[in-house]
Amino acid sequence: MEELEQPKQDNIGSSENLGKFRDVDSLLKAYNSLESEFTRKSQRLAELESERVSSEKENARLADIDRRVDEFVTKFDFAIPFSSALKKSLAEDENLNLESKAMELIANNYKSAKDYACDSEFLNNYIYSNQDIKDRIIKDYLSNVTQSSPIKVDNSGSILLTAPKIPTTIKEAGNLAKSIIKQK
Repeated sequence: MEELEQPKQDNIGSSENLGKFRDVDSLLKAYNSLESEFTRKSQRLAELESERVSSEKENARLADIDRRVDEFVTKFDFAIPFSSALKKSLAEDENLNLESKAMELIANNYKSAKDYACDSEFLNNYIYSNQDIKDRIIKDYLSNVTQSSPIKVDNSGSILLTAPKIPTTIKEAGNLAKSIIKQK
């Protein structure tokens, strides 16, 4: 039988072959520490990669939801004000019937003309800020003012609360003239 040759151990453990390590135990301890750190980093990298893949899948799912809702509101423009609510609902349940959900939202958010007339936010955003409506209101107001009787003012500039008495006879006209002359 052949004798197995034993490796030479003449320099094993000498500080020249171990570099900055004093002995083999120090080298083994450092190697084990590096190996455990590498394992932790590899696990963290795998976690991050998994999160990235999940995030990409979620972004693709949300993009598909956006596309479906955008196609729906393009087809049914009455649902445009509810597009964000539809997207949220579809994100919660991807099998949702968009048309029935849109009708439900419309029914729940319906406002009558009277409701809109009392809604200051609606009035500020859509009525008072519309120049055509403002012009029409002013035109109607001025038309009504010019058609109605103007405010009566006496000679001193005071507003008369009663209509001035117009003389019907010469005697009444003379009395009115005397009273005006006496006031001055």
